[in-house]
Amino acid sequence: MQRWSMVQGVLASGVATLFCIYQFMMQGAPSVMVFQLSKDLNLSLTQVGFMGSAFLYALFFCQVPGGVLADRSHPGKLLAAGCLLMSLAIYWFSHSENYWETLISRAVMGIATSPAIVVCLSLVARWFPKKLFPFLSGLIESAAMLGGALGPMLLPGLIEQSGWRDTMLFVAITGVCLSGLLLICVRNPTANVSHQDLSEPYQWQQLLNNPSLWFCCIYGLGLFALISGFAGLWGIPFLESRFHDQLGHSKHAVSLIYLGAAVGAPTLGLLASLTGRAVLIMQVCAVLVIIGSSYIFYSDCDSATMCIYCFGTGFISGSYLLVFSEVRKLVPDSMEGVAMAMANAFMLLGAPIIQPLVGWLLELSKDVELSASSYSSALIVIILCQLIAFACICLYGYRLRKEQ
Repeated sequence: MQRWSMVQGVLASGVATLFCIYQFMMQGAPSVMVFQLSKDLNLSLTQVGFMGSAFLYALFFCQVPGGVLADRSHPGKLLAAGCLLMSLAIYWFSHSENYWETLISRAVMGIATSPAIVVCLSLVARWFPKKLFPFLSGLIESAAMLGGALGPMLLPGLIEQSGWRDTMLFVAITGVCLSGLLLICVRNPTANVSHQDLSEPYQWQQLLNNPSLWFCCIYGLGLFALISGFAGLWGIPFLESRFHDQLGHSKHAVSLIYLGAAVGAPTLGLLASLTGRAVLIMQVCAVLVIIGSSYIFYSDCDSATMCIYCFGTGFISGSYLLVFSEVRKLVPDSMEGVAMAMANAFMLLGAPIIQPLVGWLLELSKDVELSASSYSSALIVIILCQLIAFACICLYGYRLRKEQ
């Protein structure tokens, strides 16, 4: 019976993770069609930045409500409804004729996917022993990162063959099929949470007045900035300007950032579980990700070396996963879903700030044809976010030592 319960847990969590893969693929989809969208819809680079990040603006603002829904709703019905709504938004996006339609349809996608990652993490917490949470949550994050890698790998070929509109229509149909699968396969264990727990009010003041929680959230924002701000939109255009004679390598390098994070998240989670030194690992990774990102943005390396650094820096960025384990320690069990949603919201906050800011800085360069140096100057904002993350994790570690 216990083995059957484990199988059910794997099925529920695995199918729910498919939605996260779908989300991440669409989250970064504009990065592979920046110039097609700009040409077809007559968009400026700043507008492309805002359009790309509209998904994340909505996702950010809906994270906490999504966390509440994840705590108190049927997971299968919630994810199925979200996936169906996202499919409709993608269909709308595929038929957009102006900037505002693309902006609003991308925002609806973000709203639809807001509970996805928190529901997946909650399912892992409910179906499996607590000691397995860091590793299993890392696997979920890895799968989500693979979704981000699939975008640059699969979508360009489909767009070249069928155009971006027909490609998005195909993706929307895929989402409708996935929503049915979510409804059938995803559910909670029979006795996962008592009715008393579900009706217990949240202690919002305790949550918001905890400086350690804020330090963890800002750390997550900074470590995720390379993925959300660079790989999510400007990575491919930047690398194409660097290696204009090897365009295929540019897409592969961005995919390797996602693949690196996909490997790094569970690996670093497992290392933290085995050593019990999560904070030290987070501090070391913050330093290394600053070094790696600086090399990607400012070095004069060849494309093969760039691919290696993209994978390695993506691997180190996977330490953002450790934020989820840390915030769970800072709140009561009844508030885990909301706390994880808040941490996830901060990770996403980087893109709505960084993506349009980089676009604006690029336009300030006034280059007729954007050069690699133009991108390098604009991407300094990512380094600044990572420096702030390092300061926050040091302050968090100091508070922990002081409390012990």
